[in-house]
Amino acid sequence: MISRMRDIQMLYDKGGLVSNSNSDDPLLEWNRLNKENAEHGFASALFQSMSETSPLIEKFSMWLLAGTGATAALLVTQIESVLPYLSTQGFKSCLVVLVVSAVAGFVAKYYSLRCEIQNSVQSKLMELLKPVLEKHEEDEDKIQEYAEQRGIVLQTDIEFSNVMNEFSKPFPFWLRWLMARKVKQIAGDRQAGFHIAVRAYTSQIRWTFFQVVLFVVFILTAALYANAI
Repeated sequence: MISRMRDIQMLYDKGGLVSNSNSDDPLLEWNRLNKENAEHGFASALFQSMSETSPLIEKFSMWLLAGTGATAALLVTQIESVLPYLSTQGFKSCLVVLVVSAVAGFVAKYYSLRCEIQNSVQSKLMELLKPVLEKHEEDEDKIQEYAEQRGIVLQTDIEFSNVMNEFSKPFPFWLRWLMARKVKQIAGDRQAGFHIAVRAYTSQIRWTFFQVVLFVVFILTAALYANAI
């Protein structure tokens, strides 16, 4: 959420972006900002469309996790019936592989939740902040117009540090320290919020892959130790 707030602030804080430019031509600067915002918006759309497929992978992972749990329960409850077909070593090996596969499934679920939470926070934050930023820009234009008429130079840009100071007040000191540290790390990264979701998404895929491989290893192990074959 912190990274998304910085992303939004940089998207709409036109004064801050202009101040970083070396161009003296307002038209060239406007064109640069327009292209830059469109490019970042395109990248954000790609990130979001990718991470929103996470629930589909989660369904498969949970289906496999349920199958793993049912298989492990069957092995344990029917141990007397299974042992004649599997050696003691084979039974233990199969059970260990199933447990490790289940652990991989739980880790994949964790990253799935992390990705889903990040996407939900970003979407809700954009929805809530859009009218606030639109109102700020509208008032900013009026204030700047009156300031020019009176020959006054005003700083109307949103100070993100003030936003974070106000936001972090209810939290304990250690959490405020973590927030400040995170904000410092992602300073200048407009895609930081999406990067969190995409990293969680790729980790989910990786652990789901491990889960599948381990379940296949279980089947092969059972076939290897089966006395009936």
